[in-house]
Amino acid sequence: MRVKLSYTVDGEAVLEEAAKLLGLSGNEVQRIINYFSKVQAELVPDEEEGRPEVNIDRILSLIEKYREALLNLDTRLAEVGEIIVGYRDYHMSNAAAERAERPAVATGVGLTPSPSLLEEQQ
Repeated sequence: MRVKLSYTVDGEAVLEEAAKLLGLSGNEVQRIINYFSKVQAELVPDEEEGRPEVNIDRILSLIEKYREALLNLDTRLAEVGEIIVGYRDYHMSNAAAERAERPAVATGVGLTPSPSLLEEQQ
């Protein structure tokens, strides 16, 4: 059974927390590598390794475990991705709000001088 957790961290610690969550997947990555190697090995009979014949049922069982491990990792990556997107969106909305609060600065681009200024300059 999967349960969704929620907790609060300081805004500047979000990416660090995402890295910690991703780090929790290290064992899952190792399992994936192990299943990958086991499936490959099981597909080839090897007298010296005690596998004179290919055991199809064992291979299918290993492939199912391999797929479950991949799904677990994919789920964790999706969750971390959602956290990062939320962090980016939060910072983008804050930056937009700050720009909206600043007074406009006239740059002189696209402005035409008033007729009275032109007369004074002549």
